[in-house]
Amino acid sequence: MSLEDTLREDPERIASIIDHTNVDPTATEAAIRTLCEEVREYGFCSAVVVPYHAALASELLDGDANVVAVIGFPYGIQNSAAKRSEVEALREHVDEFDMVMNRTAFANGDHEFVVDDVEAVKDAVGEATLKCIIESPALTPSEIRRAAALVEEGGADFVKTAVGYDGPTEIDEITAIRDAVGSGTEIKASGGISTFDEALDMVAAGATRIGASSGVEIYESTQ
Repeated sequence: MSLEDTLREDPERIASIIDHTNVDPTATEAAIRTLCEEVREYGFCSAVVVPYHAALASELLDGDANVVAVIGFPYGIQNSAAKRSEVEALREHVDEFDMVMNRTAFANGDHEFVVDDVEAVKDAVGEATLKCIIESPALTPSEIRRAAALVEEGGADFVKTAVGYDGPTEIDEITAIRDAVGSGTEIKASGGISTFDEALDMVAAGATRIGASSGVEIYESTQ
């Protein structure tokens, strides 16, 4: 049974693919405690936090769900050595890493740099899961396909759509990514998803993970 069919049959299972997120730069410890309590209560896949909060999230979840840290956030413009250093400082506490593609290199057509940057981070990540954000709402369909292919070439396990600063993710962005990558590369849809129906549309288009600060709202919309 496909993931889409599974969710149509049992909508509450959407929780298992939601990366419940709080990457607000002003998020307090109390807000992260709430995030992790919700991850536990609803059975979400993970808590996504900025590096500062990774140790706290790891302590609070204590292995009951994944901790995800964002790397090179939010524009990916840091050099590869800086991104590697972020990963190396966090490996003790983090299960998955959501890095941002170097958007400046991509905009300048420096595709080799984009691939090398992802490869450098993947080498630091090792066996952990690496997702790479291409910020698809800011790209044309052809640019989305090119960016997705480049980050796949670099070794990312997932192509992730967006950090959410350039507008919501649309279905055709997922379709473009799916067209560009092989079946072994997964897709994380994020940016403006707040209901079960919206999440299901993303899954139908090819996404296997949903990133959202509205995880509770998505789950409760299944009721």
